Amino acid sequence: MKNLGSRLEKAYEAIDRLGGIGTFADIGSDHAYLSCEVLLRGNAKRAIASDVNPGPLGRGKDYAAKTGVSPEFILSDGFDAFDDRKIDCAAICGMGGELTAGIIKRSSAAKKCFLVLQPMSAQEFLRGYLWDNGFEIIGEDFAVEHGKPYVIITAKYSGANTPYTYPDLFLGKVRPANAEFASYALKVLSRAEKSLLGSADRFLTGELICECQRQITNLSPTKD
Repeated sequence: MKNLGSRLEKAYEAIDRLGGIGTFADIGSDHAYLSCEVLLRGNAKRAIASDVNPGPLGRGKDYAAKTGVSPEFILSDGFDAFDDRKIDCAAICGMGGELTAGIIKRSSAAKKCFLVLQPMSAQEFLRGYLWDNGFEIIGEDFAVEHGKPYVIITAKYSGANTPYTYPDLFLGKVRPANAEFASYALKVLSRAEKSLLGSADRFLTGELICECQRQITNLSPTKD
């Protein structure tokens, strides 16, 4: 099995916790690491690796050949080419939060499966989109890889919008008392402090700064 690194390993753990996955889909799969791992570790009966470009699909096929497992590979922009395939869990990892939200927005399939999302940026935009559009965030995991903090969001469509505060957008509602989350909160704090002087709403930014400071109290940010 491949060493996925902290970021993708946390995504894998989120997938593993769901259990009972018939078909897993890796949207924007690149090397197809996650697609292969869920098959190698027996977490899904079938896996689909998709990407918008043929190059990453070729790399994924090469990697799969080395592992001995056989995900299905399809050329697709998001879920666009999935037709009527039944999906139990889909992962969208390594994309910006706005792009991720756009993929979910235009897909009916995203409302029928669990979503494991690892946004590289605009995490607050993605959380807001999910809560405003009937998706429940049922879990958040945090990882630090090469000194950079990441969040992995697990969500499911419920049809009910979720109320939230301004700090919730940036920190989530699930805030574990561990070093990985402390590193994430420290990054959010740094961004908030830099934007305070030019902020259109100094009160909300100040509220976020106070919440970040409260969260990292007595926690030691992790180096890796």
